[in-house]
Order: sequence, then C-alpha cells, then structure tokens
Amino acid sequence: MSGGNVPTGSFHKRILRHLMLKWKIHEFLKQELPPLAGYYTLDLIPTSLGYQKVIVYAKNPGMVVGRGGRKSREIMDKLQKKLGINVKLEVHPVKDRELNAQLIAEEIARAIGRGTSIRRVAYSYMQRAISKGAIGIEIRIKGKLQKRRSKRYRFAMGTLIHSGEPGERFIDVGKASILVKTGVIGVRVRIVKPEIKLPDKVNVKYLEEVAGDLERLKQQIEEETKRILEKIEISGEEVE
Repeated sequence: MSGGNVPTGSFHKRILRHLMLKWKIHEFLKQELPPLAGYYTLDLIPTSLGYQKVIVYAKNPGMVVGRGGRKSREIMDKLQKKLGINVKLEVHPVKDRELNAQLIAEEIARAIGRGTSIRRVAYSYMQRAISKGAIGIEIRIKGKLQKRRSKRYRFAMGTLIHSGEPGERFIDVGKASILVKTGVIGVRVRIVKPEIKLPDKVNVKYLEEVAGDLERLKQQIEEETKRILEKIEISGEEVE
C-alpha cells in the first residue's frame, strides 16, 4: 500500500511546483511589462529539452517582444537569473479582447487611475462587449473615489445569469485593482459569452421562413393518412 502512495504524492508535488512556478512568472510579468502591453495571462509548458516554454498572451504583443525581439530576450534573461530556470518565450495576441473579462477589468482599473469618469469608462466597455455579441455584461467598482467613504457602483447591460450550469460554463469573470490617492479601487467584470444557449430563449420564425417545411409536413400527413386508410380497407375486405 505504501508503494502505491509514493507516485501519487510525488505527482501532487510536481503539480504544486508547476503551479507555484507559473504564479511566480505571472507576478514577474505583471511587474516587468508596461500597462499598455495589456498582459493578460500565460501558459507554462515543460519540455523534454530541459527548458520551460512560456506562452504569453497580451493585448499588444509587439510591446512584449520589443524591437528585434530585444524585450523578450531581456525577460528570458531576467527569469533565468531570478528563478534559476531556462525558458523560451512565445507571445500571442489575446483573442476577442472586447469579450475578455480580465482584460476589461484591468483596463477599467487603469482608466480610473488616470482619472477617467467611472460612468463613461464603464458604459464604453459595456457597449463594446454587447456590440461583439456578448449576451450580457456586469461591471462592479468599489472603493474610495474622491470621498472618504467607500462607495459601490454597479453597471449592467443585456441578460445576466447568476446561477445554474449556464452560470458556471458561460460566464467569464475578471478582477483587478489599482491604488489611488484615496485608497484601493477594486473592479469586477462578468460577461455572458455569446455562445450560450439560454433554456428560456425561444426563436419565433416568420411564416415565409417555414412555408416549405409546412408543405412537406402536409404531404407527409397526407401520405401517412392514405396508407392508414388503405390498410383499413384491406382489413375490411379480409373480414368479409
């Protein structure tokens, strides 16, 4: 029994070490990259060649790579010195930026830090998300804004889901914070993804759209009725 527990424990330790290393790299990139780069997240893939493959996702990949790849090489050198690991860096753009809750939360936080009107920035990002197909979006902002007392703001647009399986599978959540003179401002964004199919959503078609289907259904009913009547007549003849 004890021999069977060793591999499991070592497997769990490897997973924890991998997650810890990924978190350290994530925190390093958040500090190292400029806000305009729009760094979002990363994938960490161990390789059999002795190095870690780091895939960085950013809004502006060019700012992560730098001219001639200079910035990316600096990042790899710093990671090797800081964490003692050999890494290879790849940079990919963030897909569907207007529907990425984490990216939106971070951009709203930076906009608030620059002094942009909360309502203006919130409605701007909500309209972008809805125009890109989002079913719904909710933005919550909390913190001390221009006053001593903490205040909460909630902005919403479209259809929102808070529970059930759709609420777990089709909701993208992002959180960010920023330190301003009055204190820490927190931002939370929830986006209902476009691909969701709500159980209570019913599509009603115009008569012209289903005319062909109705005609085919009518023919099927007539043919089935004809077959039934023929069977009845044959049965009646056999009885006689």
